[in-house]
Amino acid sequence: MQELAVIKSKNLILNSLINNEFNEISNKTEEIDMPLGEVLYYPNEKLEYVYFPLTSVISIVTLLENGSGIESGIIGREGVSGASVVLTEDSTSFSEATVQLSGSGLRMKVDDFKYFFEESKNFRKSVLNYIHSFITQISQNAACLSYHSIEKLLARWLLMFNDRSEEGVMDMTQEFIAQMLGVHRPSVSKNANKLQKLELINYNRGAINILDRNALEAYSCECYETINSALSRYLKLRENK
Repeated sequence: MQELAVIKSKNLILNSLINNEFNEISNKTEEIDMPLGEVLYYPNEKLEYVYFPLTSVISIVTLLENGSGIESGIIGREGVSGASVVLTEDSTSFSEATVQLSGSGLRMKVDDFKYFFEESKNFRKSVLNYIHSFITQISQNAACLSYHSIEKLLARWLLMFNDRSEEGVMDMTQEFIAQMLGVHRPSVSKNANKLQKLELINYNRGAINILDRNALEAYSCECYETINSALSRYLKLRENK
């Protein structure tokens, strides 16, 4: 029986690998700084790397012709950005990937990622399970944006961001949140103030701190639980490999 790798990587996909696979695959990664706002790849751009966040958070943004955009998914240390390259021979991205929370990450050349996906059964299972959970996130986000109020949407988004952040306090501007949620900035201000009056969060000069997580989860729409359940199943499937 092969031994599971000790905790050598904060990225959960890589950390799930058995020791020999972990060593082989991690040798093909490069640790990089991922500053806030850095665009990792643009729409219609051929991907050169995939990215495994360690302490950073990546936002996948769908852009329109007029330059506006909306967040379709969020990736932290549980996943990998650019994994769709294994689903097609074409490595072109149709979305933009932007660093939403500065931190560190690992990058791997697309060709190496595809090679290990084909050669390593455990790596392939982890990546496919994660892709499945991420598709659930994207689908639920679309429904949430269409049917739920902004305050519910904001509560869900803050919870998801906090799940992927190591920091208790989240630094972000109202303009940034508005862009990610596809709403006007005054709507963010109004609904953030509402959550603050309910003593669910504290919001001061761009710094947001969740004061009562259980209450914020209860206040959020059901989309948070749906997305979280899909991610939990992915983690359980990986642990039981």
